[in-house]
Amino acid sequence: MNNEVLKEELSNIDLLFGQLWEISVDGMRLVDEDGNILLVNDAFCDIFQMEKELLLRKPFSVVYAKEEQENALSTFQSDIRDYKIKTLFERENTLWNGNKAWFEFSNSFLTLPDGNKITLSIIKDITERKKSELELRDSESKYKTLFNNANDAVFVTQLSDEKSYGDFIEVNEVACSRLGYTKEEFLQLSPSAIISQKSINDFNLNMTRLTKEGHVIYDLVHRAKDRKLIPVEINSHLFIYNKKPTVLSIARDITERKLAEEKLRRTSKLLRELATHLQSVREEERTMIAQEIHDELGQVLTALKIQISLLANKLNDDQKPLKTKIYSLSDMIDASVESVQKISAKLRPGILDELGLIAAIEWQTEEFEKMTSVKCSLVIPKEELILEKNKSTAIFRIFQESLTNIARHSQATQIQISLLHYQSNISLEIQDNGRGITQDQIKDFKSLGIHGMEERAMVFGGQVYIEGIAGKGTKVKVEIPVD
Repeated sequence: MNNEVLKEELSNIDLLFGQLWEISVDGMRLVDEDGNILLVNDAFCDIFQMEKELLLRKPFSVVYAKEEQENALSTFQSDIRDYKIKTLFERENTLWNGNKAWFEFSNSFLTLPDGNKITLSIIKDITERKKSELELRDSESKYKTLFNNANDAVFVTQLSDEKSYGDFIEVNEVACSRLGYTKEEFLQLSPSAIISQKSINDFNLNMTRLTKEGHVIYDLVHRAKDRKLIPVEINSHLFIYNKKPTVLSIARDITERKLAEEKLRRTSKLLRELATHLQSVREEERTMIAQEIHDELGQVLTALKIQISLLANKLNDDQKPLKTKIYSLSDMIDASVESVQKISAKLRPGILDELGLIAAIEWQTEEFEKMTSVKCSLVIPKEELILEKNKSTAIFRIFQESLTNIARHSQATQIQISLLHYQSNISLEIQDNGRGITQDQIKDFKSLGIHGMEERAMVFGGQVYIEGIAGKGTKVKVEIPVD
């Protein structure tokens, strides 16, 4: 290769280097071994917001704040002498204008033919990237603090084709403490390992729901490493992490709540049994009082009626004023007998014990029509219902209370009553055409009659439904299981 060709190639290389130098988006700087700037490109001037004329032949540290200049320059010179200068590093500096910025430095070293050393530095402004990294690191730190300081156990699992519910990829300290596993042990487990055998089906059903709905809340029983069972409320969310479906589950220990619920359940059961017992005792007392009034007082009045009748027969024809008084007393005795029968019937209708529920409802309906003049239509089974005594009494008392409420509040003119044996339930329905009860009245704690009806039905596993439409009436429906 002759000299002319060589010179031309070198000229082309110089031209190419010059173009690369000027079009580079990164700052480029040449400094001598004393740290003085030999050359900078336009990008360098833009990064540090200084004119090129103010930089050339000046110490490179001129771009920094005064308090940083001496340390930066002396460190560079020391590293050059000891051959310790870093080839790639990041650093935060305060600039000459007071602004702070992060830079990435990439250094290359050249030794010229005359023995002098120069350093080529490529400088990138990474302030925004560093800011994002620091914010991310801060967010991660806050997340870890929140994650580990949460009052509830937190689990993260990742779903996969190999395992339907995946393995744990993260757990917090509460989960480890509560269930007795170390974090390393947890990361070798799948969710089924910490679930009570009796709760597996519930877990599977709710995981299926989660994949469809994306969020579920349900109760479960966890099993600790020492086999202790812990009732928990699970709040699970499905999201995508690293392109895989991931489940974040928060497990709240509800042991105290379950104990309180069980205590409340036992208390409610006890109160209900007590209420049932009191109702049963009251019905027995009513029956006894009704029988005693009917038998004892009835017999006395009957005997009195006979004696007065015999006395009247012994009077002479000229004793008419006396006979009239005796007949008047006889009428009073008849009225008293009738009152005794009514009182006995109100206390405990004998027809309910003797002829059954259907006959008792028919009798009560007739009595209600006579007392209120409200027209009643009645639909009842053709055959008598076979029910235990307490159930018949409960249904009859609910029926009586419904009629009492209609008479007091509804202003109805018609009532439709039906008593049906439907599948395994006895269904009693009372529909009137009155004012219509409101929801506030139904829920009012002062509505003791309604609550009494509900309690009577609940004792036997039944329910009372009450629905009112303003101006159109009220419907009361009672359903009680036969068995």
